[in-house]
Amino acid sequence: MFNLKNKVALVTGARRGMGRAHALALAKQGAKVAVTDVDLNECAAAAEEIKKAGGEALCFKMDVTNAAEVDQVFSEVVKQFGRLDILVNNAGIFIPKPALEMTETEWDKMIDINLKGEFLCAVRAAKEMMKNKWGRIINIASIASGGVGIGFAGAAHYAASKGGIIGMSETLAAEWAPHGRQWSANREKKSPRS
Repeated sequence: MFNLKNKVALVTGARRGMGRAHALALAKQGAKVAVTDVDLNECAAAAEEIKKAGGEALCFKMDVTNAAEVDQVFSEVVKQFGRLDILVNNAGIFIPKPALEMTETEWDKMIDINLKGEFLCAVRAAKEMMKNKWGRIINIASIASGGVGIGFAGAAHYAASKGGIIGMSETLAAEWAPHGRQWSANREKKSPRS
């Protein structure tokens, strides 16, 4: 496949599902992996799984909506592993709710975790990657983000957050291109309900 020996990756939302799969795949290719999540116990289990397979892993409790916490965790990863090369911005939620029943608080929570969280982590990662003149940031979006002719009832807030990730990723790629970054915003090949 490819060799990530001597590369350091950080995966948000890595306790289960796609995040855990990304973390395990990166470790299998030789990367040292920092797994983060709001659930420290499940995050620790993901890190332990990497270690049992012969990889190097760190585990951190991190709320992606808290800029100070994001900064602290990224700093600790760099302190312990020496650098940061890859970010998989996977943390996110989906709580279906019809738009006519949705509260402002429910809207804000989805936007904060899914969009603001990816922004805070991308900016913090880019600062480290620019020091090394190399890096990859993978922002996880969704087919629910629009542009593919598919809408999902009860997902207006989710679609807005994931559509924002696409636009943000394209803008950051243009803004940071002079620094040699490579960016991508991946649309999941599943609906928010699968």
